[in-house]
Amino acid sequence: MKLTPGALIDAPQYYNNIGNGKYDTELTVVLRDLHLENDNEAMPAVFGKYLPSATQILDLTNNDLTFIPDLRGKTSIKTLLLSRNRIHDINGSFLPRHLRSLALANNGISKLEDLKGLRKSPKTLQNLILKGNQVCYLENYRIYTLSLIPQLQTLDFTKISDEERRKASLLKLSASSNENKAEQRIDQAIETPRDKEGEIMGIVLDKMDTDVRENLKQQLANAATLEEMERIEKILTGGI
Repeated sequence: MKLTPGALIDAPQYYNNIGNGKYDTELTVVLRDLHLENDNEAMPAVFGKYLPSATQILDLTNNDLTFIPDLRGKTSIKTLLLSRNRIHDINGSFLPRHLRSLALANNGISKLEDLKGLRKSPKTLQNLILKGNQVCYLENYRIYTLSLIPQLQTLDFTKISDEERRKASLLKLSASSNENKAEQRIDQAIETPRDKEGEIMGIVLDKMDTDVRENLKQQLANAATLEEMERIEKILTGGI
């Protein structure tokens, strides 16, 4: 179903106790188990207008979302719970700008490439949960994830080690170097267009008898009129 104003207004809300129960400051809004589906128009509009401005934890667990909702404007959200959905497309730029913790457990993330969008995540993101996704069984998935989010502190409830951080840094440098080389090759191809006429002339000259070739070159060098030059160039380029 699509998210409606009524569903959000009627959603359970409660405050989390922090500081050993002394403070009730983290407002949690619960939208789990509603079979919510993505909607590029209605969902952002409903969240923008009806989600309480003080919301710090948004619980969207166990729905039918296939990608992260656009919540970039909800700067109060510090924790986003998106486990047990069908998310496979990650766009980190859609995450709340001050997000600290993100739960994406048991979704449809199966390849390392599916994680690339995390590179656009807020620099405040420190805790990430990916457990239950197929990507977790791939070799070095932790290192790759850390290379995308270098400020990460914990992944799947396990603290990032110094060794993992070192390997991730090397992986990031290697990827950056490869990207720069590829860009340089593209730039060189753009800045140095092929001389097609020159290539054709070279092929034709290679097939000509040596004496004929030298004779035509001499005639071209001594040509006195444009008409004569055009005639010889036409022969040289195979346009006889």
